[in-house]
Formats: sequence, structure tokens, C-alpha cells
Amino acid sequence: MSPSAYFSNSLENVKVESGKLKLKIVERDPFVCTYYNNQTPVTKTYYYSGGWVATQNPIHYGYIEMKCYLPADIALYPCFWMYGTIWPYQMTDYDEIDVFEKSLYIPSNSMLMQNFYHDTGLPTWNKLCQTLEFNQSYVGQENIFAVEWLPEEIHFYINGNLTSSIKYTTNSCYYNYPNPDNSYYTCTEFKYATPQKFQISLSLNLEANPNPLLTQGFEIDYIRSYKLTEGYNYEFWPASFSMSNPDMFKVHKSVRLGGPGHSAIIPPGVNITLWGKEGIILDQGFTLSPGTDFTARTIKTDPDLFQ
Repeated sequence: MSPSAYFSNSLENVKVESGKLKLKIVERDPFVCTYYNNQTPVTKTYYYSGGWVATQNPIHYGYIEMKCYLPADIALYPCFWMYGTIWPYQMTDYDEIDVFEKSLYIPSNSMLMQNFYHDTGLPTWNKLCQTLEFNQSYVGQENIFAVEWLPEEIHFYINGNLTSSIKYTTNSCYYNYPNPDNSYYTCTEFKYATPQKFQISLSLNLEANPNPLLTQGFEIDYIRSYKLTEGYNYEFWPASFSMSNPDMFKVHKSVRLGGPGHSAIIPPGVNITLWGKEGIILDQGFTLSPGTDFTARTIKTDPDLFQ
């Protein structure tokens, strides 16, 4: 929630200009607004409104990314987050994924949070809050923020670089339940996470700067979401590796590259990820060319993971 502005999707707060969605803070006449804080109604008088947009339909798993421009004023707090469909009036069983947000109560342009909340109010409640402090600022420039949400993994990215990961495990040696905030592992089963709607907002904190430059705004170039494609329920073993083979990047039961009578020469200068439900075998003759990033991944699957 924005400390110094209420959220609004009015034409003054939300515009499309030059093909970009722009969210702005606008000074208003006094406005009394009631919102819910952990199921408790809070009434407050606001003198500013902040841009806010939400989608109508939820998504369950996928790779979601936003290309955007972040305002440089330290009082402005852009955020791209996803939330379960029952927010905000009933917090029980509430889920949330924060692709990125600036911390409202730590005035810093180099500090971002990337979070996952699951089963709020239930015995299985789990909160994974990761505050990341960078040696550079991401404000005043365009960036691409993304989350890869899989049934047992969540990975956060900034400009294509992995910033943090959270993985599910049943081994208690890997997490510190019920205090998992300092671990890259969790006992939370992501496969039961609630489908999420997208939400974009621009908050205001006058304590960080009592005289903010309101001409600045949160500019979104695009938001894209991608799904994986399910492959064969048996081992996929192509005669040779080919970037143009439509089956190459599907999620098969298992994958084998190379081996007797087969070739697997990965071309130079590409970034490739192969997926398997049970395993990936790199057999005799498998060759990586220079300048190639190659990743083999086995993942837990769910029908909602696929397009």
C-alpha cells in the first residue's frame, strides 16, 4: 500500500503515450479512502493519487517479464506484482509474487525486493522475502524485470541476469522452517500456489522526499508472458541437434543428445535450455561450440505449466 497516495486508474494517473503505458502521481483535493491491512479496515485522508492497473484474468506458472523505465525521484515507488484472486478483503489463503518493488520504508534507489508469499493465515503459511541491494541504481533508465514461476521453483531476473532463486525441497537440512527468509530453499509446495493476476502500481512516500518531482512517471514498454510446450511421454532422441526442430525445446519425459548413430553439435553464440521431466542425457559426441550457453533442466510439471 502507498503511504502517501491512494491507487487510481483515472485518466490523470494512467495514460498511453507514444505506445507506452505511463503511471503517474497526481496531487488531489483531500480524499478519504479505506483499505484493508491484514483484514482490518484502515481509513486515511490522502492528498495524492498514484497510477494503478490490474488484469482481469489470472495466470498460473510461466515466464513473465516487463520492460519499463523507473522514475529517479526517491519518493516514487514503482512495483510489478502478482496476487491471488481473493485479495484484498480476505487474506486467508492469499498468495503473492513480487516481480520487483522498491521498499517503501527504506529510501534507496539501489534496493529492490523480490518476494513470494503463500498460504497467508493458514498453518502452512510461508513468506520468502528477499531484499536485494545492488552496487548500481536501476532508476532513470529502462530495465527488464522477470520471474520464472515453475511448480517447484521461482527464479527472479533483472536484464536477463539471475538475481535470486527459491526451490522446493522436502529435506529439512536445506531450509530453516518456519524462518526460511535466509534460505534459497523452502518447504512450500509451489504447485499449490494460487493463480495470479498482474498488478502495476506507482506509490508515493513523502517521508523519503517531501517535495517529489511529480512530472516523472513509471513507463511500461511491454509485459509479456510465456508458457512451455509439452512434448513426448517418452525419450526424445533426435538424429542430430537442430535449432529449427520444433520438438527440440519442448518438455519431454526425457531427452538424449548424441550417442551411437546420432550427432549433437551445439552451434556457437546461442543461449539454449533443454527441458526434461525425468532426465537429460548428454551422450557420446555431444559438443558445445565456443560462446554458447547451454542449460539442461529437469522440472516438476503441472498441466497449467503448458500452453
